[in-house]
Amino acid sequence: MCMKVEEEKLVNDTIIYVPYDVHFDRSTQEVRCECNIFESLGVLCCHCLAVFHPYKVYKVPTCYVLPRWSKKIKHKHTYVKSSHDVSRSDESHVAFRGLCAHLYNVAQEFVSDHDETALLYAALEETRAKLAAHCAKKRFESVVETHTSIGS
Repeated sequence: MCMKVEEEKLVNDTIIYVPYDVHFDRSTQEVRCECNIFESLGVLCCHCLAVFHPYKVYKVPTCYVLPRWSKKIKHKHTYVKSSHDVSRSDESHVAFRGLCAHLYNVAQEFVSDHDETALLYAALEETRAKLAAHCAKKRFESVVETHTSIGS
């Protein structure tokens, strides 16, 4: 069904009403507004939210809660240069870009064959596991070293 939702806006000290068509499917609870805010920003607009209430939709459907807005998402380093610790930031940025370029070239060479792609995936996963174990070992050794120096 299609509903017309008016948004009140203040323009040059004058209140104007801007109408928006909002399409709502009661069976799937899918909603689409002609303002396209969800499609462009990933946030439901007030027009869509206004349509939910009369139809007793009191919880935003999960398809409109994008992972980037979740508190449970695991944030990764963005590798954007920072003014903090410039020398280290530059080193990690250069290393990251070099690894990405190398991986890109390797992937391009072996992506056309399914078996080669599967081998590459397996090798990457094996390497990731080895690096994770290496990092865990370094953390353990660091903790042991700290406890040893405290006990001395």
